[in-house]
Amino acid sequence: MPFPGGLWWLLCCRQGFTLLRRDYCEASKGVASEEEVEESFELRRQGDEDSTLQVNLTQPSRASSYSERSLPVTEETHSLITENCGRMQHEPDAIVKGWLQREVRGGIKTPWLRPRKYWFVLTEDSLDYYSGCEVSAQRLGSLVLTSLCSVLWPDKQTYKETGYWAVTVFGRKHCYRLYTEHLNEAVHWVCALQKVIISKAPLQTPTQLLMSDIEENHNSPEILDQIYRNNPILCYTAGPIYAPLLPFPYAAQGGQGYAGLRDEAVKLFHSLQQLEELRDPILLMQGVLQTCHDLPALVDEIFCQLVKQTTEPPIPGAPTDLRYWQLLVCMSYTFIPSVPILCYLHLHLQRMEKMFPRSSVTHYGHLITQALQKSKGRECVPSLDEIATLIGSQEIPQSTHCPGTTTCYVAITSNATAQKHV
Repeated sequence: MPFPGGLWWLLCCRQGFTLLRRDYCEASKGVASEEEVEESFELRRQGDEDSTLQVNLTQPSRASSYSERSLPVTEETHSLITENCGRMQHEPDAIVKGWLQREVRGGIKTPWLRPRKYWFVLTEDSLDYYSGCEVSAQRLGSLVLTSLCSVLWPDKQTYKETGYWAVTVFGRKHCYRLYTEHLNEAVHWVCALQKVIISKAPLQTPTQLLMSDIEENHNSPEILDQIYRNNPILCYTAGPIYAPLLPFPYAAQGGQGYAGLRDEAVKLFHSLQQLEELRDPILLMQGVLQTCHDLPALVDEIFCQLVKQTTEPPIPGAPTDLRYWQLLVCMSYTFIPSVPILCYLHLHLQRMEKMFPRSSVTHYGHLITQALQKSKGRECVPSLDEIATLIGSQEIPQSTHCPGTTTCYVAITSNATAQKHV
């Protein structure tokens, strides 16, 4: 009798141990599968969409950490570019393809983790990456390449810190930070990417396309009114803008302590809107002029923003509206816009003169026209006193010292030259 009881106890313990082992293993598998599903779902959701511009390059930190810990040693030692892994997918349009590492960021304690390997394919239109090089491999993301994209060359500092040569590709909203252990592979990818970007036709913004329409129909007031009425991007807005009116490279740096050109353009538009609220806007106007002086690439952008804010304002000729016209006068005395922007500005001035004859708007329009005809650019931005005289449409009193004579006092304008008064 003791034996059957002992056998029953042994069977119960074995069954219980089996249940515990199955539950434990299934629980661990469940955690791993959930993390894999979470990671793959985020990438699959972005990759299956028709639009490939908004590719999410980040993964949940929990999934990334687990996947990094569970990488087999053999996978980590694979070659980055050339590897024989079975039947390759037929890609006649591929320019360059191979294994690269994509950046994976961790938490505060581990801000940078070992990148994960993906199969990258560069075509004439995009840079795609897949989960593998097999025919059935899933495309996880795509970065559409345009003329505004840019590539950063690998630098030694990143190699010293991480042991990888970095290749950074900037797109419209995201950037790919790719890594390889071999410098020649990184240079090969950078050169191929630059060649594709250079081959792209220049990308035009909606504002540029509408500027062409305005120039083609400038002799038809009805069509012009329809263009402005159907395209609010050309007219005054009290809200912010989220992108420049003109195209800038996605990774264009401002330098001299400034942010990127795209960010600075958006910030300057916000500064222009503050002109309506300030009692004394002279200091802010000088700040805008100084920024354009430091970043000449923003000159055309600010001219376009001022044309936008002086088109169809809530109350034409109101003090808030005239602030934009006054800054436009200062810009015209200080900088020379490009030919397309100059033509767009002249058409805007002509339209405003027809709509508001013998008004303050027309008065400032005449000052702008005179300034654009005589200005040749300046080495320094106007002083606060000079800006005040420009706003008040006054001349600047200036003392001239000549040898053997007394001091002469003359009144000059902002575009006066020494040869004119000597």
